Amino acid sequence: MAGVKQRRTIADYINVTPGDESSATNTFMGLGFKTINESPGAQVSSKRYVNNKSASKSITGYDSSFPFEIDQIKSEAAVDYIVGIGERRLTGADAETEYYRVDLDKPVKNGETVVKDTYYARKFKVAVEVSGLDDADGEMTGSGNLLPIGDLVEGYAVISAGTMNFTAGEYKEE
Repeated sequence: MAGVKQRRTIADYINVTPGDESSATNTFMGLGFKTINESPGAQVSSKRYVNNKSASKSITGYDSSFPFEIDQIKSEAAVDYIVGIGERRLTGADAETEYYRVDLDKPVKNGETVVKDTYYARKFKVAVEVSGLDDADGEMTGSGNLLPIGDLVEGYAVISAGTMNFTAGEYKEE
């Protein structure tokens, strides 16, 4: 269908070595991930004023999640990291990391020139909720949610030679 954004234009990365962000290992979440969805979860406030029949509504915040489904391909670092959280029943800071969502159809521009391998990205600190490590007809799968902690950070991702580096900064669509 013409004009519909394709899922392959979104690249997802997770830091599999959380702690010191300067030595982060931001790993591509591709092979093994059947779905990674985004649920913004807008929170709504509603008031009805005496002169109106209808309520006035406002967005007051977000209760977001990123539901995922995986095949347990243990040779994939992102899958192995997530499965490890569930298998070892990690909690608190041990189950937290950084998650990045990169829009490959939003390249960064310097004037009219596209900056090579640089795209609009959002960074989320997340708690990794592993809700299922399941048997699907003999093959092991998994499911859960990446649960944002606090507000997202907008910026830029440079993707080069299989690595992704994030820099916070304002993105301006041209």
